[in-house]
Amino acid sequence: MSAPNSTLSDSDIETLNSIGHDTVENIVALVVESVLYTIYFVLVVFAGRILLNSKSRTKISIGIFGVVLTMLLLDTAMCIIDVNNAIREITFTLYATASGTLADRYNNLVLPWPVENALYAFMSNLGDVVIIWRTWAFYRDPRERWVLLLPISLLVGSFTTSCLIAYCVAKLDADPELGDFVNPPFCVNMQIASYSMALATTAVATAMICWKTWIYRRTIGTTIRSNNRKTRVEKIMTILIESGVIYFFFFLSAVVDDAGNVPNLEESTLQLQFASTVWTYMTSHILGIYPVIVVILVHSQRSYIESVTTTTAASSTLPSRYSHSHSGSHSTPAHKPWIGTSTVSSTGSHAKPAPFVPGRDHFLDIDVHELRQVHADPSIDDVNGQTSGAGEESELQSVKLPEKVGDPVAV
Repeated sequence: MSAPNSTLSDSDIETLNSIGHDTVENIVALVVESVLYTIYFVLVVFAGRILLNSKSRTKISIGIFGVVLTMLLLDTAMCIIDVNNAIREITFTLYATASGTLADRYNNLVLPWPVENALYAFMSNLGDVVIIWRTWAFYRDPRERWVLLLPISLLVGSFTTSCLIAYCVAKLDADPELGDFVNPPFCVNMQIASYSMALATTAVATAMICWKTWIYRRTIGTTIRSNNRKTRVEKIMTILIESGVIYFFFFLSAVVDDAGNVPNLEESTLQLQFASTVWTYMTSHILGIYPVIVVILVHSQRSYIESVTTTTAASSTLPSRYSHSHSGSHSTPAHKPWIGTSTVSSTGSHAKPAPFVPGRDHFLDIDVHELRQVHADPSIDDVNGQTSGAGEESELQSVKLPEKVGDPVAV
């Protein structure tokens, strides 16, 4: 029995196959995207509850929440564009009202991907703002503020590239037949320049936190713990560093993905094209989730680490043991920060605090929400432990240790 005659040409069959493949890709990518967007949305709500808490709300926390919320809105706009693109491809090519042949309609389909590139670029800039803010908390001493000029300069450069991408999008929208960032010529590499600036900003900020962590472990960490367990401050520092490294590799993959012949290789097989599409839909959510996690990490439980700063203090030698009177010890309420600036003090200790003398040896100022009873033996226990005095809600707001522990250590 002979096969029925088909009214579809070979070109139409090939085009329908491409449309079907694109539709399956879009459906799977949108499902994955919806899951990540839901997670992202929940994290933003949780971060908002922390940052806008009436007891801890400050101008800075409101500003950071504004940054986080703006990133969510940009990501939401990208999600809407993704849904629009999936629907538009079907309606523009398969609806009977569309003019031209099926192959022509498919080939002439113009989707607003460049707009997403601009939104993504500005979203990465806002994420860098959160990262630099977290780095600033480690460099509050005025003499160290100049170090922040490097990541801030990179951030300014990143915002500049984003503005240029927006300009390129406007030029492309005026002449959509160009199909990509090819006119003006500098638009060609603007996307990879944006990724590179974000990569450099993340690398510098993470390296600066690594430096402070090394200083802390060298001058403070080994002194205030009696075993090999990490203190709570070290744990937070480590998490910030590890998350920064992951974020670095995320942007590194974006740079590699846009460089050389990699884009062509991603389109070489249907499987690679499918994986590349799904990953592209995921990236904006990953970009937004990381800063939110940093905010939640830093502020949860009233922030395990408020700041790690370098200040100037009197030159003195750290004694091998701290004498402490066990009588009259009281725990400090968690809601009342201890603003003392002595070397190491605890309730019930009658030792006179060392005077603050600018221009002398450095102190590493660690602000953590725990109060320690400092006994004669051992010096100071692990920060994660409970105080030996009454009350589990006690806190240490400021621990300042002189650097002259044997040999002086320059910060």
